[in-house]
Amino acid sequence: MPFEFVPIESSEQSVLIHFLVNSFQADPALSSFHPDVIHWKYFTSHPDRSGPRSFGVKQSGEIVAHGGVWPIRLNTQEGEVNAIHLIDWAASRSAVGAGVYLLRKIAAMGDVLLTVGGSQDTRNLLPKLGYKGHGELRHYARVVRPWLHFVTTPGKHWKSPLKFVRDSARALTGIPPVPRGWTAYKIGNFVGPTDPAAGEKSPDLTTSVRTASTLNHLLQCPAAQFSGFLVRQKEKLRGYFLLSKVGHQGRIVDIRLNIEDAESWPAICNLAAGTAAADPTVAEIAAASSVARTQQAWLQAGFVHRQTDEILANDPRGLLGSQHLDLTLADGDQCFLNDPRHPYLL
Repeated sequence: MPFEFVPIESSEQSVLIHFLVNSFQADPALSSFHPDVIHWKYFTSHPDRSGPRSFGVKQSGEIVAHGGVWPIRLNTQEGEVNAIHLIDWAASRSAVGAGVYLLRKIAAMGDVLLTVGGSQDTRNLLPKLGYKGHGELRHYARVVRPWLHFVTTPGKHWKSPLKFVRDSARALTGIPPVPRGWTAYKIGNFVGPTDPAAGEKSPDLTTSVRTASTLNHLLQCPAAQFSGFLVRQKEKLRGYFLLSKVGHQGRIVDIRLNIEDAESWPAICNLAAGTAAADPTVAEIAAASSVARTQQAWLQAGFVHRQTDEILANDPRGLLGSQHLDLTLADGDQCFLNDPRHPYLL
């Protein structure tokens, strides 16, 4: 039977969940597959996309492939570009070619199609389909409560006590102090028509656009506890950061500044890390960045580099040029994905 590319309707949500759980061989109890999370991810309104965000390939009326749309607006030197970060990409092994068929259909819907990380099979396939590298999203972590981290880590083995000793020694240094005058204020919602911390365009980077509506959409995500903070330096608005908490892991989802100087990035990174660590139920803090300045700030704050995800883009019109992309956890569902079998990076 021929393939049929169709949007998945909200009435098919339970069928979609069943397909994804089977395709990823996942525990159906994972929060990522809860009906309210799937509904928020694909079927609620989104400020950056009015059309469907869940697409499938059907054969004989059955879903044999799926691709999810995470909308991203990219602020390039030539203007805004509408990009799609492909998530929940899966295909049935019995439907040969369905996954690539779906990929090409979704690629035609936006200016640029992005993938971040993925399985080894995915990373091997995409360059053959014309995808090119546009940087790396590097993941960092720091244990802030070693005992809590130890007792809540499943699958302990003979190395676990050694890791506890190591983490305890690292935790003694503490998160570096924040320069005088830098403060963070928790807010219920972001306000204003544009990014509250929109800085100057970098000639070397393509940055994802943030708006108050986009940030507030993340605050409403039911898969994790999200919270937003405005950052001030001596009462001047300097930027914001967005946190999420998944289990006992605090995640620094997004950070933006509207100034550039030697102390600004370490200051806001230390402030975000200290704010996340202030929660007594947080054992580990995680963050991710594709930009050297922030990556260096995490290392200076005592974080450890744990994982690297390649950023690949299908850009048939060359809209991105050779620029690297400035992405964070807010540019995909990694800001809330959770696997209780592996709750930590360290």
